[in-house]
Amino acid sequence: MQSSAQKYCEMCGAPIKGKGITVAYEGSIITVCLSCYNKIRKSAKIVNEKEIKKNEEKKKIKASTPKLSTEVELEVVDDYYKLIKEARERHGLSQQQLAQQLKVSENVIKRFESGKLKPTIQQAKQLEKILGIKLLVPVESEEEGEEKDFELTLGDVANIREGKK
Repeated sequence: MQSSAQKYCEMCGAPIKGKGITVAYEGSIITVCLSCYNKIRKSAKIVNEKEIKKNEEKKKIKASTPKLSTEVELEVVDDYYKLIKEARERHGLSQQQLAQQLKVSENVIKRFESGKLKPTIQQAKQLEKILGIKLLVPVESEEEGEEKDFELTLGDVANIREGKK
């Protein structure tokens, strides 16, 4: 297949004379020229054909396996403290009982209900299960757009440096 076509070094881009050297380098399997191999030989490992085929099969399996969860960023609702307290009272649980189920101290539940402490995403998921309430909502994309307006650009950095001089 590739034996008749010209091969190029995957590090420097130069044409490879001969077969080239296939190595595992920084988590990737690449084919390099002799010059590049001499530069990376301490941290690279020569790979044989069997290992290359195994690696390709693993890639095929990963590609065919559907991802179970799409990465959706979640945040705790603003009125979480009201929801937690009302749901706990509805279920007839004391703060101590809820704390035991959540595996935290009673003080943490008191702070949740007073609004002084916001539950982590993991704690909010557990509270949703225990109390049957909805505490997590997806982060709105409008907020991301607003944040992008405040990012520094290279021009801003240049202006800051010029101002210091």
